Amino acid sequence: MVDSINHDVFGNLEFDYGWVKKIELELFGEKRELEIVIDADEDADFEPAQIESYKEFLKAIDTRVQDAELATFEFYQKESPDIRAQYGNDTDVDRYVPKISKKEELYKLVTPKQIIFPMVFDDTEREAGFLCDCSWEIEHGLGIKFENEIVNEVGFQDILL
Repeated sequence: MVDSINHDVFGNLEFDYGWVKKIELELFGEKRELEIVIDADEDADFEPAQIESYKEFLKAIDTRVQDAELATFEFYQKESPDIRAQYGNDTDVDRYVPKISKKEELYKLVTPKQIIFPMVFDDTEREAGFLCDCSWEIEHGLGIKFENEIVNEVGFQDILL
């Protein structure tokens, strides 16, 4: 079994239930170390769509970051009233699901962990996304899914897994 490779596009990767490497990126207001995950088996047989997605996604990563932050803010604004309602009279509601009015207030609630490039089985579709922890959904986390470099969906992490 090979546990590390140097791919012409992805660079140095290690196998850990997918091929991974670290990257530094400013996302949700803070420079962080994220893990890039290319979903593939130990044989490192990557799909052409994953390679293209990686190149296109990272080519304009600052735009991807801005799009992810805005889409997450819009998602939060839409979903947080229902999530808050589930807390009833619990005083922790303002800690986990505070009322916010601007995107920057969201930054303390979201912790990005990974950028994932899943298998898509369709060479014409590029898919990637951010996997994050978030205060309002500890169990399922937050996924921000891009298709062809456009935010397609924000929701639980399983939209990308």
